[in-house]
Amino acid sequence: MNDQSRMMKMERQTQKRVAHILSANQAADLFAYLDIRLQEEGCNHTHRFTQGWLDDHVSFMQHDAVLTELEDMGGYCDCEVLRSCYEDYEL
Repeated sequence: MNDQSRMMKMERQTQKRVAHILSANQAADLFAYLDIRLQEEGCNHTHRFTQGWLDDHVSFMQHDAVLTELEDMGGYCDCEVLRSCYEDYEL
């Protein structure tokens, strides 16, 4: 990766940090929950565990926005939320 690519990536990450719907604490809780659930049951390539966590922790009105944000970070299913989105929250 060249210097310009690194700078562009850092800029995108900075912009994403500002736009996060979940707080850092909420994201950490979600990732811990997903880690446990995925170890127990594995991923079925949906957001079933993410959706379950959202039901208990986030206003229903925010569900679609959170899922869209996670998908924008590469989280198209539970295991990808854990794998791809963790770094964007810089936990």
